[in-house]
Amino acid sequence: MTGSNEKSRGVEAARVLLVERAETRTELERALRDVCAQVGADLEIAEAGERGLDLMRNHTSWALVLADQRLRDQPGEQFLRSAMVLHPDAVRILLADSQPDVQNAPARDMAYRIFSRPVQPAAIAGFAAEALRLHALDRQRYALIREVGLRADRLERRKKLLDVVVRERTRELEATLARLKVAGRQAIVGLGEAMEVQDGYQGHGGRVARLAARLGRLVGLPTEELETLEMGAILHDIGKVGVRDKVLLKPGPLDEEEWKLVRLHPTLGADIVGKIEMLRDVAGTIRSCREHWDGSGYPDGLAADRIPLTARILAVADAFDSCRSPRPYRGALDEHGAYEALRARSGTWFDPTLVDLFIGDRVGSLGPQ
Repeated sequence: MTGSNEKSRGVEAARVLLVERAETRTELERALRDVCAQVGADLEIAEAGERGLDLMRNHTSWALVLADQRLRDQPGEQFLRSAMVLHPDAVRILLADSQPDVQNAPARDMAYRIFSRPVQPAAIAGFAAEALRLHALDRQRYALIREVGLRADRLERRKKLLDVVVRERTRELEATLARLKVAGRQAIVGLGEAMEVQDGYQGHGGRVARLAARLGRLVGLPTEELETLEMGAILHDIGKVGVRDKVLLKPGPLDEEEWKLVRLHPTLGADIVGKIEMLRDVAGTIRSCREHWDGSGYPDGLAADRIPLTARILAVADAFDSCRSPRPYRGALDEHGAYEALRARSGTWFDPTLVDLFIGDRVGSLGPQ
């Protein structure tokens, strides 16, 4: 396990901090201890905010911080604000009495994720496991980059004598980077699937990613942009963690205030992934995936070619899969109905060239790739 290997090399293991009152934390503490044991991380417990901050000052390698909204000595949001200053890279979770209003609650800026009571230890533990995996991958990535830099500097001075050694080591490092890239993608997919548990549409991100990749290849996107597109598709709904469940799962039409909340999710999603270095290139695709070809979309009112191409492709793929999936307010459409729904919005919501290509090549009819 990653944590055990790091301890044997003298590297401090990843740490998880739970700041919660003893009377409310039993089941959650047990679930977090199981997760930490599986990955070799250390779990620290504090019942007051100041004690938690002392622990964070005295140790490094904090991967995850969870805080009760009602601590004994300060509000949970205040504690998370201080924790963010001490360790800005740590993922922060607020255990709230209720889901706060994302438009004005300070919790929105302090926490990556807000779980409302009664907490579900299994759901939190699953999110914690993904956060620890991403933390471990980031540490490996930084260590590898540093190693590559140091070795390249030394080898350059001895290039004529050690040319064969350099080539061999380069191949090894490229293979390691490729493995890390695969592992990073798996962690991102896992994170996306964990987020989909909130609204019940599991598998949506993966299906949208496959459809978007097919359309992207038809358009001729280079490999690097295809990877950005796939990651954006997997995580395009991650901003919905900041939207209350009763809004996301409402069976009827949304009122104006509820629409205002829903329209925040592309911005929230871009902010979340923008804080993770390996995902920063994906943020623009997520932010613009709800823009419309005629400029009527959100959050920035972009139109036509001002909308990034990856976001325009994602919008078509997302709409098709959403039409093919049941929603609280309607049943699933068959394949023909989904194509017709795209055609009806071509030139208003969607890039007409992309819609014609998607329908003409029957992208949605292809099996899994």
